[in-house]
This record gives sequence, structure tokens and C-alpha cells, in this order.
Amino acid sequence: MALFQLFLISVICSCMAQNEDIMTPVVNIYSELKELKASINGLTMDLNTAKNELAEQKSLIQELQKQIKESPKVAFTASMSNTEDTHRGPFSTEAKLIFDKVLTNIGNAYDPVTGVFTAPVKGVYYFRYSGSAFSSHDMGLSIFKGTTRFVSSYEYNSSERNDQMSNGAVMELDVGEEVHMRLWIRTWIFVDRRYNYSTFTGYLLYPLDSTSV
Repeated sequence: MALFQLFLISVICSCMAQNEDIMTPVVNIYSELKELKASINGLTMDLNTAKNELAEQKSLIQELQKQIKESPKVAFTASMSNTEDTHRGPFSTEAKLIFDKVLTNIGNAYDPVTGVFTAPVKGVYYFRYSGSAFSSHDMGLSIFKGTTRFVSSYEYNSSERNDQMSNGAVMELDVGEEVHMRLWIRTWIFVDRRYNYSTFTGYLLYPLDSTSV
């Protein structure tokens, strides 16, 4: 009998212990919900930040596209025309070269009658020339910015059949400033009727703000 009573007491204690485990929550639901809410708030802030950055980038792209669209288009390439292969020069004084055979003249800033390029906007421009001559004659060429010699090339008569040379320069020009080519004294340049060996080229790299120094 005593053993049976002890067995009942043991069973009752075991059941009470199990009930206590069932009543004890496995997790703190309130704490978990609080952490979840904080996480959602953080994600919401990150999303809003990403949206703002995307809007700024979109606005910047639109502004750049507007600037590109409104930016002036300036580019030209010209050669010298003739009905037969001949040459210009030699002259007793340095002479302006007139590249009257226009190959490209976007923006019409180059004048094939005078051989002068006139900057339509303030900006940074790139100019380049090529020259061809027979080896029996000297060839000297210069780009002038206004009345100032900017860059030059010189080819002394050599043992080669033909001589070729080129040079180029980046210039900052104000509106109305002029650029042209000159042939040196007592030199010459070949003018062909088909291949455009001797050319003068220029184009706008990018405009500058009129208020910039």
C-alpha cells in the first residue's frame, strides 16, 4: 500500500511538472514582434533612401541629356580643290591657305572662301591638319589663333619621293575668335584632284560657361 501511494505521488508530481512546461511560453512573442517591427522600419528607410538616390540620378541623367541636346554641334574638314594635280606656293611671303573643298561643315563655322574658322561659342576646340608635298620641295605649315602662331610642322626636302606631315592642337576660344592655316615662306604644299592628302580639320570638344575664367 505504501508503495502504491508513493507511485501515485510520483505520477501526480510528474503531471504537474509537465503542466508547468506547457504554460511557460517557448518565445517572448511581444519581444519578437517588436524586433520585427524595427527591422521593417529599417528596411522602409533603406527603400526610401534608394528611391531618393534613384530620383536624383534620373534627374542628373535628364539634365545631361538636355545639355547634350542643346550643345552646339561644330565640326569641319576641308581640303583644297583643283581640276588637276598641282601645288600652292612657293610664295615670297607667308600666305594664308584656303581649304576651299569642304568635306564636312557642321554648324557652318568654317568659311571656305576665306579659309577661316570662327568660333560660334566659347569652348575648347581641337584642330588638326595634314600636308603632302614632293620631296624636292620644303613644306612648312602653321595653325594660327588670330594673329598668333600656335603649332607648326616643317618638312625638309628629302630623298623620299613624297613627304607627309601633320600636327594638331587643343585651343580655348572665345566667341568670334578665328583660326586659320598658313604656308611658310618659300615652301609649297601639294594639291591633288582626288585623294585630299592635304586637309584642315576642327571641331568643338565641349562648350565653356561664358562666365568661366
